[in-house]
Amino acid sequence: MPVPAPSPDARAVVTGASQNIGEALATELATRGHHLIITARREDVLTSLAQRLTERFRVTVEVRAVDLADPAARTTLCDELASREISILCANAGTATFGPIVGLDPEGEKAQVQLNVLGVHDLVLAVLPGMVKRGAGGILVSGSVAGNSPIPNNATYAASKAFANTFSESLRGEVKSAGVHVTVLAPGPVRTDLPDPSEQSL
Repeated sequence: MPVPAPSPDARAVVTGASQNIGEALATELATRGHHLIITARREDVLTSLAQRLTERFRVTVEVRAVDLADPAARTTLCDELASREISILCANAGTATFGPIVGLDPEGEKAQVQLNVLGVHDLVLAVLPGMVKRGAGGILVSGSVAGNSPIPNNATYAASKAFANTFSESLRGEVKSAGVHVTVLAPGPVRTDLPDPSEQSL
């Protein structure tokens, strides 16, 4: 994905930055000299990552401990990002549940949709107008191969990633002429550690 060059005032945003793909994205962007805003739920892990990146790459790293499944918390972050110069958005945060949906906690399933679907949608809506106005920007959405077909016992996750995949591909067609580059990352399973052992990010 072509991305804008780093600048002192611009920030690259990485959600789900506390581990795995998100941490790798944040590290790669810092390596390239981008100043960052990193988000996840675990502030202590984010703060440790921010310190490492700042010391190693001499970039500014702002920490936002946010539960993007919480609409109010998500709105607060989106309002901030809409007012900032965001050059890159890596919408990476996501979670999954497993098992027959009739036996799963309805609140957990709703939270999964809030994070995997509305988390992506709201963040893109917050940063996209500024990118289009500047004629430059990069958006990376972490979809999944799971979004390419129905998956019994993983129904909500597969459906949510189908949204992420299709939304990204559709958006790319809309904004490519405006200088904004959109890429969907669609990996297979990723081993991870989450605070709630009943959930696993993919």
